[in-house]
Amino acid sequence: MTALLLSLLCAAPVKADLERTVRDRFEAVGRTSPPIDPALSRAADELARRALTHGVEDAAGLLRVTAALSRQRGWDPSPVLVGLRASTGSIARELEKQDLGAEPTSHVGVGLAVGPEVSAVIILLAKRRIELAPFPRAHGKPVGDQRLCGELAEGLETAELFVTRPQGAVERLPMPVAGGARCASVDFPTLGRHAVEVLATGPRGPEVAALFFVDVGPVRAEAEDALAEPKDATAARAVLLLRINALRLQMGLWPVQLDAELEAVAQAWAQRLADENFFSHIAPDGNALKQRLTHAGYAYSAAGENLGLSSGPLAAHFGIEHSPGHRNNLLEPHHRRLGLGLARRSDGLQVLVEVLAAPLEVKEDKDPLGTVYASISAERKRKKLPALVPNPVLEGLAQAHVRDALANDTPKADLPGRARLSERAFELVEDLSSVSVDVLVADSPQLPGGSKNLSAATNRQVGVGLVKGDSPRFGRGRYWIVVIYGAQRE
Repeated sequence: MTALLLSLLCAAPVKADLERTVRDRFEAVGRTSPPIDPALSRAADELARRALTHGVEDAAGLLRVTAALSRQRGWDPSPVLVGLRASTGSIARELEKQDLGAEPTSHVGVGLAVGPEVSAVIILLAKRRIELAPFPRAHGKPVGDQRLCGELAEGLETAELFVTRPQGAVERLPMPVAGGARCASVDFPTLGRHAVEVLATGPRGPEVAALFFVDVGPVRAEAEDALAEPKDATAARAVLLLRINALRLQMGLWPVQLDAELEAVAQAWAQRLADENFFSHIAPDGNALKQRLTHAGYAYSAAGENLGLSSGPLAAHFGIEHSPGHRNNLLEPHHRRLGLGLARRSDGLQVLVEVLAAPLEVKEDKDPLGTVYASISAERKRKKLPALVPNPVLEGLAQAHVRDALANDTPKADLPGRARLSERAFELVEDLSSVSVDVLVADSPQLPGGSKNLSAATNRQVGVGLVKGDSPRFGRGRYWIVVIYGAQRE
C-alpha cells in the first residue's frame, strides 16, 4: 500500500473529528455552527498541504488563498484563515484552543494534510455576501462573453463587476437585475490571469462580495514572496507612496503626492476602525468619507477610499492592489493627492486607510460652464469615444432646470409639478432617439469620472446648465450642474 493511500486512510477519520470540533467551537459560545462548504473545504485541503511542507504563514498569503479558492470554484473574498501544525494525535485538541466563534461566519471550510509525524489543519471562515452561479475559472484560449450571475445577501442593494486584466488595467461593468439575480457579461480576450471582483453596496458602503481568478491559457503558478514590513509608520508611508506611484506610472498615470490634510482624515478613520473594532467605509452612526472630508474643510472634485487589514501595512496594501475595485481607486486619473492612515487593532492586525482625492484649486473659475464642457470632452477623449456636440436647445433646457433644482433644493432630473426633463428634450429636439440626464452638486465645475451617461458611446449631443448658489441641504457656494445627453436616430 502506497504512502499516499495510507495518508488518505488516516486523514478521513481525523478530518471528521476536526469538523465536529469546529461545530463544537461555535456552539460553545452559543452560535449556530455554519455549514461546511465543499469549495472552501477543497481549498482548505490544498492550503493544508502547502502548510505541511512550507508552514502556515506561507499558506496564508492572500494571493495563495485566492488562487486556491479559484481553483476549487470558490469566491468568498479574503476568508479568515486559522492554521496550525501539530502531531496527528493532538491536532483536534490543539484546534479546541482556537476561538473560532468570535468571527462573523456564514460558511466554513476544513482542510487537513497528514504527514508521517506532523499534520496541518487549515480552517477558512467566510461571511458570504453573494451566491454565485457556476462560472468557469480556466480557459485554454481567449473566449467571448461569459455570463456571471449571483444573488446578493440580504441588505446589499447594488453590485458592479470589476476585472483586472493581465496587463494591469481595470474594467468596470454594471450588474443589473436579470431574473431576480445580478448579472453581467464579461469576456476574457487575452492570455493570462484575470482577477474578477463583485463589489456590492449596502447601508455600510461598498463591500467586496466575490473575488476569484480566471486563467486563460497557461498561467505561471503564483509566487508570493514574504513582504519585508517597514519598521515604523513614517517608513511605511514612504514605501506605500512609492508602490502606489510605481503602479500609476506603469499604467501611464500621473503620480500622487502625500497630503497632510488627507493624512489627518485617513489617520483618524484608521484609529476609529482599530479602537471600535469594525471595518467599513461607513460607521454605524452613518459617518462616511464625504462627511469626513467636509468636516475637515477639504475641498475636492473627486475622492476615493481603500481599506486594508493584515499583519502589516505592506501586506494590507498587497490585498488592496489585488482587489480590482480597490485597484480602480488607485488608478483613477483624476486623483492627485494621497493620505495614509495606520493603526493597530487589539488583535495585532494592521488597519490601513488610503484616501485619494483631486483637490480643488483655490482660485475662482472664471468660466465654470466652459470647464464643465472641457471636462466632458477630456473624459470622452480619454475613453476614445466620439466627441459630444453642444446643443443650444439642450443647454437652454438644462439651464432652466438647474435654476429650478436649486430653488427647490432638489438635485433631481424630475421635479414636482414640472414636466419631465427628458420629455421636454424629445419635444424640442426632433432627431433624438434617447435622452439621459446627470444632476449633481459639487465643489468644482470639473466633472468627476464615473458617469455612465458620459461614457455611453451612443450619445452624440450634450447640453449643460450650471448655477452657483447656496443651499440649506448642501451648503454655500456649491455648483449645481445639469447635463443632458442625447443619442440621435440613425
